[in-house]
Amino acid sequence: MLQEITKLLQLQERDQRIRALQKELKDIPKHEALAKSQLAGDTAAVDAGSLRAKEIEVKIKGVELDIQTRQNTIKRLQDQQFETRKNDEFQAMGIEIKRYESDISKIEDKQLEFMEELEAAKAALKAAQAKLALTQTRVNEELKVLIERAEGVKKRLSGLEAERSELAAPIESQTMDLYTRLFTKKPDAAVVPLEHGICGGCHMKVVSGTIQQLRSEEIVTQCESCGRILYLVE
Repeated sequence: MLQEITKLLQLQERDQRIRALQKELKDIPKHEALAKSQLAGDTAAVDAGSLRAKEIEVKIKGVELDIQTRQNTIKRLQDQQFETRKNDEFQAMGIEIKRYESDISKIEDKQLEFMEELEAAKAALKAAQAKLALTQTRVNEELKVLIERAEGVKKRLSGLEAERSELAAPIESQTMDLYTRLFTKKPDAAVVPLEHGICGGCHMKVVSGTIQQLRSEEIVTQCESCGRILYLVE
């Protein structure tokens, strides 16, 4: 095997590992986004629960205001009763007082219903908040692991890139340029075995001249179909 091919195979092994680590590093933000998306449903449930509780509280305040308004009216009518000397006016005011008292009773029943609804809404909100807290804890752990993973990948990448520079330095520039172009274009490898006359990259059968050229071990030989650099396996 040509010495250049041996060097290229060593270089390619580092490049393949670098490519895999780069992909892993590129995918980490996607994993982070996926982890954070787990919070969306629980956060929405908390927001909905909080809004529901606030809406009921507004209704209760409205009911309380209605009750207070009618109580004020009753107080005013009672004061007027004491001031009037006419029996028919006194009785009419009494009827009005009873009507307002009946209204208050009905409104108080509604108030109790709203208070029960509020209690249930607060319980549901508390449960949603507890679930969100658990999810947040889990997501925080996942994000922490991803951050540590990214740091580890960067460290390994740095080491591999340093090794790659050392391995690439002695390779002839023309061969290096060819390898770089091929490795950039090919998703698997730029340097592949030729076994039983079949290219290990495109799996096409090569011509006999290519096999003879490889056996001569004089120049870097490429597959005539895919252009990958070949080395002979017999």
